[in-house]
Amino acid sequence: MARILVSSRSFGQVAPIGNRILEEAGHDVERVGPESRPLDAAKLSRIVGDASPHCLLAGAEPIPREVLAASSALRMVQKHGVGVDNIDLDAATELGIAVANAPATNTDAVADLTVGFMLALLRSIVPAASSTRAGEWKRFVGRELGASTVGIIGTGQIGRSVIRRLSGFRPRLLAFDVYEDAALSEQEGFAYVPLDQLLQQSDLVTLHVPLMAATRGMISEERLRLMKPTAFLINIARGELVDEEALAKALASGDLAGAAVDVFATEPPQSSPLLTLDNVIATPHIGAYTCEAMETMATRCAETVVAVLAGHLPDNVLNREALSADGLTAP
Repeated sequence: MARILVSSRSFGQVAPIGNRILEEAGHDVERVGPESRPLDAAKLSRIVGDASPHCLLAGAEPIPREVLAASSALRMVQKHGVGVDNIDLDAATELGIAVANAPATNTDAVADLTVGFMLALLRSIVPAASSTRAGEWKRFVGRELGASTVGIIGTGQIGRSVIRRLSGFRPRLLAFDVYEDAALSEQEGFAYVPLDQLLQQSDLVTLHVPLMAATRGMISEERLRLMKPTAFLINIARGELVDEEALAKALASGDLAGAAVDVFATEPPQSSPLLTLDNVIATPHIGAYTCEAMETMATRCAETVVAVLAGHLPDNVLNREALSADGLTAP
């Protein structure tokens, strides 16, 4: 029997199937309690050291080297999600700890919310609803998605899903990606353009890139100045992709019409200037929060943990070299 420490807030909360898979495999599951939150590296290091788990099933909390080295029993970190920018992958590899994620489990959920944000921004749905509840009868004049130019930054799985959902609305589509997919561009009828050109020409800009050195702060004050004053920015990827202070300044001054933000550089975003602005739709990192996505993600995470602890090496282990020397095998 292995010990599984769950530091993810959401694993097992919406979809119990993940807990069931782990328990049926004979593993002992322990959760980090609410009294220990919010989690920082020092606090999580102490918890890991005390619990001495074989697997840490993690969420968005920081997992640097000190957390990974806190227990000699730790064999793997399973991310309850897709992005692993919060995990020190190099340190994990050096320490012989497998790191796995749950790829393609939240693609549809995030793409759905992205299109929902587009419609909400263009049609002023949030202020219109608030105004009506306040007893007003103000007719908000909106714009049509089909008459807009939409800029997609990142054409990986989620970006592609957004593009396919937009096909029924038939907007003009522009895209930017370091790795251009010519076949996808031809099939879906969009054009790859330089990032600055995309920002200059788009009415809606949506971000779907991972957080890494090359993308951190990519939507800077200078790049925000390139956007139309009537344009909207949607960030449903990672908060650190955008200079939040610069974005708040542009929104407050009228240099940008509005934004929808599901992610923040610090979460929860208690002091973010974006929360004070009426032209911002702010949500609490709910991109993956559908019943369907949570069940799929929990299943993939739990099955991966069971497989790795049984000596297998699933294809969603991101640092296979960390464990290949131990005689693990592909499932």
